[in-house]
Amino acid sequence: MPHAPLGSLLRHLRRFHELSSADATDGDLLHRHLGGDEAAFETLVHRHAPLVWGVCRRLLANDHDAEDAFQAAFLVLLRKANALEVTDSLAPWLHAVAMRIARKARVMALRRRCRETQAEMPTASDPFAEVEQRDLPALLDEELLVDAEFVRMQAPFGDTVRPSPRASLV
Repeated sequence: MPHAPLGSLLRHLRRFHELSSADATDGDLLHRHLGGDEAAFETLVHRHAPLVWGVCRRLLANDHDAEDAFQAAFLVLLRKANALEVTDSLAPWLHAVAMRIARKARVMALRRRCRETQAEMPTASDPFAEVEQRDLPALLDEELLVDAEFVRMQAPFGDTVRPSPRASLV
């Protein structure tokens, strides 16, 4: 019976910690992680896993390559945590890191595939449709990244003009 109040207190502390992690900004969680709070980093991973996984999966055709890129993105976050100055959200930074890692993994996978097999290219009934279906999600992610960089560059000047889709292709 003497352990009942202790168990109740521990449940209350766990619940308080979970609630405080849910309401904390990414900058707060990163700061807590740097102070030794492993649960804070776990919360960051859970919070941003769908974003990072989506980028990796869209850019990489192979699930194993996507998993490797996903893990690498969070390893980069672990290594660079001291140097980051995040106040609100890690999402843009993690998106850019995941894009870079996935692009490199895609190039490496293509090189590996070329070395492993010297098979003939299959003939497709509509080669443009196949290329479009394979590359469209990756192109969309790249355009979003370019648009985000443009907005970030224009924000200090108060400019609200958005680039046309054609302007980013030139």
